[in-house]
Amino acid sequence: MKSTEISQVDLAIIGGGINGAGLAALAARAGLSVALFEKGDFASGTSSKSTKLAHGGIRYLEQYRFSLVFEALHERHRLIELAPHLVHPVSFLLPSYKGDQRPAWMLKIGLWLYDLLAGAQNISRHRWFSPGQALRQAPDLEPQNLEGCGLYYDAQVNDARLALENILAAGESGARCFNYCRVTQIDRQPSQVRVFFQDERSGENGALAASCLVNASGPWANLTAKLMAEDSLQLVRPTRGTHIVVPEVLRDNAVLVMSREDNRVIFIIPWRGYSLVGTTDLDDPGDPDKVRPTEEEIGYLLKEASRVFPKASWDRGRVIAAFAGLRPLAWSEGGHASSVSREDKILASGNLFTIVGGKLTTYHSMAQKTLGLILGHLGKKSQAHQPDRLPGTPLKPWELFLREETSLWVSAYGIQREQADHLAHLYGQRAEEVLRLMRSEPRLSQRLHPSRPEILAQVAYAVRTEKALHLEDVLLRRLEIGYSRERWGEAAEKASRLMMELLGWDEAKRQAEMDQYRQRLFPAP
Repeated sequence: MKSTEISQVDLAIIGGGINGAGLAALAARAGLSVALFEKGDFASGTSSKSTKLAHGGIRYLEQYRFSLVFEALHERHRLIELAPHLVHPVSFLLPSYKGDQRPAWMLKIGLWLYDLLAGAQNISRHRWFSPGQALRQAPDLEPQNLEGCGLYYDAQVNDARLALENILAAGESGARCFNYCRVTQIDRQPSQVRVFFQDERSGENGALAASCLVNASGPWANLTAKLMAEDSLQLVRPTRGTHIVVPEVLRDNAVLVMSREDNRVIFIIPWRGYSLVGTTDLDDPGDPDKVRPTEEEIGYLLKEASRVFPKASWDRGRVIAAFAGLRPLAWSEGGHASSVSREDKILASGNLFTIVGGKLTTYHSMAQKTLGLILGHLGKKSQAHQPDRLPGTPLKPWELFLREETSLWVSAYGIQREQADHLAHLYGQRAEEVLRLMRSEPRLSQRLHPSRPEILAQVAYAVRTEKALHLEDVLLRRLEIGYSRERWGEAAEKASRLMMELLGWDEAKRQAEMDQYRQRLFPAP
């Protein structure tokens, strides 16, 4: 990328996570010229390290944050409609045990409020089960002292791909979105901001002028503020959330566990044939680039999960993968990390804007609010006249699309039903682009691993269309095979050799990519 490619834009965004990507998509669609810079891969930070939920945050009810829950529940509904291939309802069991800090009566009131705040956009009304009914729903639940169990609904999301869909949507509307492109200097002038950057791919430096600049760098917001000559500002209070992936505990329901150690809530969620368990919440003022799960956090999650599901094996050796991310919470002094507000904040100083806090679920709402401030500053009106849409949003109702289109793919392209479902849930309307690529190059129909649905065509598509540059971009964020048992060996070998061909790597570069990918995996394979 050369500096001559772009010299002047209405809006420059630093940060390619969900907040930056969502804003880029809305701003470009509104008619603004947009450039987005991400120093790593899109969604490589917090936006691929979440609990994979689009939810209202039921635990915030006891903190009386009703407006946050109300907004999140209604944004949850928007996401299910906006990206049904990436966001889908999931039922949650909420067991109540004698001696819990939150008694059954309190949980029942919370579930009733949750339904009330969701209103007409509720997924389905909650139910309350007796101990016997609860054990029929989940036979492996700890029966001793079980007083009952609630069942309510939220939604699960593919977080990394939701961010990527917004990046692609921004590109379709004319935005220029660059990953592996680090902003190195910011010079603020009265009428514009000069942004200097370096492209990792070429090593070249460039610069552009922007009428407005948004710091959407999440946990890196404090560091970005220093580039903006605002080094005295404390913008975010990063808290670390660790998750582990274990063999499947439940297939049909997720479970919300009430921790007895620190009063937190922990989720056990069906995820790609495994169970995802998380999360922790600890202040982490260290280098955001070096955030890692700790053995203490992994032990904590195993301990709390084993209390509710004692029949499952919760040995440390059963942990298939673990990852940690930082929540970019708005800065506050004192108090436990869990008590810090999750509400978003937009800080404005002339033509500089910073967005912090918020939840994955409410990214679209935050983007809308930020765009309104930017348009006001520029004295412009939005030129968007159609409803928001992501590139993968199916043109048919989701259930109809899933039933009809996948059947057509099976017959037309000779793939297995599990592969058709996998492609539909990953790409939505764009899945046929991958299949056409497979048809044009039959060798790309080969699976990455015999027991997995992923095929080589997805690797090629990730490189050619989805801006993937490194092996970890593909296996951890485009395909998510990196968090499965089959994450190494044959899958990595096949993917890296195809990327070597597509990107012009030599063998030394391929081995370096394999080593870098191995280092990202935790625990080591």
